[in-house]
Amino acid sequence: MSVRQGDNRKSLFFAHIVPKIWKRWGKAWLGAVCFLSCTCGDFLFAQQEGNQLTQFMLNTYSYNAGYAGLSNGLCVSALHRQQWLGWGRGSGEKKVAPNSTILLADMPLKILKGGVGLEVASFNAAYFRDMHVKIGYAYHLQTSFGTIGMGVRAQLESKGLDFSKFDPENASDRILTGNEKENGLYGDVSIGFYLSGNANYFVGVAANNLVAHKSEKISYKPTRYLAINGGYSFGFRSLPKVVFTPTAYLETDFSTISWSLAMMGTFNKRFWAGLSYRFQDAVSILAGMNVAKLKIGVSYDITASRLIKASSIGGAFEIMVKYCFGLEGEKVNTEYKNARYL
Repeated sequence: MSVRQGDNRKSLFFAHIVPKIWKRWGKAWLGAVCFLSCTCGDFLFAQQEGNQLTQFMLNTYSYNAGYAGLSNGLCVSALHRQQWLGWGRGSGEKKVAPNSTILLADMPLKILKGGVGLEVASFNAAYFRDMHVKIGYAYHLQTSFGTIGMGVRAQLESKGLDFSKFDPENASDRILTGNEKENGLYGDVSIGFYLSGNANYFVGVAANNLVAHKSEKISYKPTRYLAINGGYSFGFRSLPKVVFTPTAYLETDFSTISWSLAMMGTFNKRFWAGLSYRFQDAVSILAGMNVAKLKIGVSYDITASRLIKASSIGGAFEIMVKYCFGLEGEKVNTEYKNARYL
């Protein structure tokens, strides 16, 4: 197919087919979203059960086991997120602002016709300390329209509460002063499906915490939740060095819903910047750059909730460092035809 034929097909699609789809279904969907946003505010909120990340489009394996190995090389990344710095009373170790650190790694394994992935993460909020390790495998199915990753992941998580950091008004309160630390350990399983399409689009669906086994020691039960993400990369002839990538993330436990939307622009395959919105929580600014095989990304959340008044910085910071390299002489695909290569 010639370039002109391809352009004609694209013109036909956007000029005739898209308006028909919008006329039939677009207004109905837009009305439904507006209705839910306005009337169900108490039920739709942006508190993610999984890792709450502004740079969700750059850390897909964190919430979808099917993504393992789809980077076509060994990729290792580290991300740190600090929320509401300065929030809460006290000083030093008494600070209660949430923060999380995540280490991710994934790579393809031809001998297994798929890829493997690993995640090690810690999350601290107030006097709670959580850590988990996730190990997964994804089978890669090659199709005429793209590659489908079908993954399963095992998880081991530790949840703990440090009573020694409490500052009770009543020093004789045995509930708050009778123990130093309590910890609970449990395992879980997640599955995920991820499609990396040939036409510069991607979409994923994952079911996480399927076992949701309750830890009796700390009276905690994880929530089963569904994570859906997707996006598309495109450009304009008038801006040949810029690639635009809108992405979306939705998470639900079927009683509450959280969703995020982002738009990224990449210049000359080296620099990127964009905006993101997390429903009823924050508007975010994202930026990053490539230095050889090293990718560095940062983001800042402008908190939209009332918690902004309790924080000295009024938002949340994220910083990510990612390094990818080919295996057995293979070259990692770093072109921005898909947001998963950012």
